[in-house]
Amino acid sequence: MTYDFLADDGALTCGLPGQQTVAPVLDLLEEFVHTGELIVFACDAHTVNDPEFVLWPPHCVIGTKGAMLYGQLADFYDRHQSDRVRYLPKTKYDAFFDTPLADWLTADQVTAVTVVGVCTSICCYATALGAYCRGFPVTSDPAAMADLTQEAHDFAVNHMQNVLKAEMVNR
Repeated sequence: MTYDFLADDGALTCGLPGQQTVAPVLDLLEEFVHTGELIVFACDAHTVNDPEFVLWPPHCVIGTKGAMLYGQLADFYDRHQSDRVRYLPKTKYDAFFDTPLADWLTADQVTAVTVVGVCTSICCYATALGAYCRGFPVTSDPAAMADLTQEAHDFAVNHMQNVLKAEMVNR
């Protein structure tokens, strides 16, 4: 949910469909703050010469505007940052890959995860798969995810639901 993925001039933007996920994501975040859930902003954080830039245009380079949380999401994070609302830099699609995420969830006795954000078929799907492979059931809201194309979004939502047995909740 960074500038490069959501802003009109972002380096790898989902554009309007991504921007339309901000309100549903914020609704979920407010609900989770109210109930004391652990919230993790798992965000791309690349170096200037990251090997991923062979596949994708440079994006979310550490220290740039593109790597910052987008709009009201940044405001939410600034207001609520704590041991319950954390930022997790990541270099791969899967937020579990080479990060402390699984350890955080285990230490907090989390038994299931909710995955939202962008892109549905890339980072959301990979993270849902990472959760599934570690025994965490997954819930998501299709309106709180977006992709570079509607077809990619629909495919990933169906795949998460049918293969990973993720529960899709329409709030």
